[in-house]
Amino acid sequence: MKLVKVLATMLLVILAALVIIPLLVLAGLFIWLKLTEEGDEESLELDQENI
Repeated sequence: MKLVKVLATMLLVILAALVIIPLLVLAGLFIWLKLTEEGDEESLELDQENI
């Protein structure tokens, strides 16, 4: 019975990791995109002025 509880706990931990890790990666990419978005707009403005 103890083995079943251990296996169930391990399964829950693995499922939680499979859900949480991709969400953290997506959140990190979203934050990185938002932080670099302003820099892209500034460089586009500079390029248009040089033309």
